[in-house]
Amino acid sequence: MAAVLLLPGIFAGSASASTLVPCPSSPPGPAFQGEGTLVTSATVSRLLRRYEVRQRLIAPASNFTGRPIFPLKSAGIRRDLSRVLLGGGLRLSVAGSRRQVVIESLALVLRPGRALVVNARVAGRRILLFKVRGGRRSLDLRDRILNLSGSSVTLSDAAANRIVSKLDLPGSKSIWTGHKWGVLTVFAARNNRVKDPVAETPPEPQSLERPIDSAELASATIQWRVRESFIRYLAVGEGTSVANGATADPPEDIGGAGPLVYGFSFPFTDGWAAPGSGPAVVHGSGRVGFRHCRNTINFTAANPEIELNGDADSRLIFRVDGTDGTAFPDSRAVMVQLVPSLATKTVVGNTTTLSGIPGYVPQAATGIFADFYSPFPGSVDAPGADLSRFGSITVSYTTE
Repeated sequence: MAAVLLLPGIFAGSASASTLVPCPSSPPGPAFQGEGTLVTSATVSRLLRRYEVRQRLIAPASNFTGRPIFPLKSAGIRRDLSRVLLGGGLRLSVAGSRRQVVIESLALVLRPGRALVVNARVAGRRILLFKVRGGRRSLDLRDRILNLSGSSVTLSDAAANRIVSKLDLPGSKSIWTGHKWGVLTVFAARNNRVKDPVAETPPEPQSLERPIDSAELASATIQWRVRESFIRYLAVGEGTSVANGATADPPEDIGGAGPLVYGFSFPFTDGWAAPGSGPAVVHGSGRVGFRHCRNTINFTAANPEIELNGDADSRLIFRVDGTDGTAFPDSRAVMVQLVPSLATKTVVGNTTTLSGIPGYVPQAATGIFADFYSPFPGSVDAPGADLSRFGSITVSYTTE
C-alpha cells in the first residue's frame, strides 16, 4: 500500500462519522519536511536513574512510535553550511525537587571540513550540545536532501557542565561526557522533491480453515484498544470517527493528554469455534476512521476478523481503505498479530472470554504505518518487541 507519511504531531476526539473523504486542499507547506530521532543509550539511561533524573519530551516532540521523535522546524542545505533545526525538546528534572533543565531548539550543523555537531538552547543559553560521530550520512545539494542515520552523540563539556550545575548533581561533569548519550537520526528534504512514500500492497490474507467439528457462535463482543501513543499523535489532527455500528469507548485522560478515545467496539456478525483449545474465528462489522490531514493520514479500518489459532497464527484482519497519503485500495489486510497466550482467559459454560490479547505489527503490515513501527520479532521478549506493540483486543464469544 502507499504508506502513511507519519510526521510528528499528536489525536483529537472522535468525529461523528468515518466516511472516507479526501482531505481538503491546503496551502503549500513548509519548504522542507523531515524529522529527527534521538534514542538514549542504555548506559545514560542507567545513569539518569541512578541520580533520579527523569527525562521527558517537550511538545511537539513525541514518542508515538516508541522512540523520541522531533519534527523538523526549518532547514537550510548549502555547500558551505547545512543546518537542520528540530522542534520540541527534552526536560530533565530531579525527582522530588524543582531542579530541572530544559533542552530545546536542537540544531544539526554541518560544515565542510569540520566536525558534525548539534547545538541547542540549554537552560536558556545556546551552546554546543552534542558531538556527532559515526553512522551513515549523505548530502544531496541538487535536490536539497540531508540524511543522517545511526550516529552516536556525546554530550559536550559545556552542556555537561550546565546540566550538572542546574540539577545540582553529585560527582564530576566528566561522568556525563564520558558516555555516548544516544543515537541520532535526522532527515530533511525540500518539499518539491519529496513524494508520498509507497509501499507494496500485501496480498489479501486467506481465511482460517474451519474444522469439521466446530460450532457456530450464538453471540460475541469485540473491543479493540489502539496504541495509546498513536492516539495521542493524532490528537492535533481530525482524530478518529466511527460508523456502521462501531462505537467509541468513553474518553480517558492518560498522562495529561486530555480526554481521548482509545478503544472501539464492533457489532458481532458471525463466527465459529472448535471444541476445547481449538481455533476460533469471530467476525464483526462497523468502521473506524483515522484522519490527520496535515500529515496526510486518512484511512478507515472496517469489518474486523479475529482469528485465534495459537500465538504463531492468531491475527486481527480489517478491510482497510485509504486516500491522500494513505492510498490503500479497499481490501482486507492483516493489521495486527495477536498473542492469545498472554491474555486473561475465562470460560463459563459455553462462553469464552479473552481479555487484553496483546497485538503487534507484523512484517506485512509495517507499510500501513510507513515503516515507523518495527515488525514483530516473533517473541514478546525479543529486542524491538515493544516498538511493534499496537494495542490489544478483548473478545468474548458464546457457542450455540
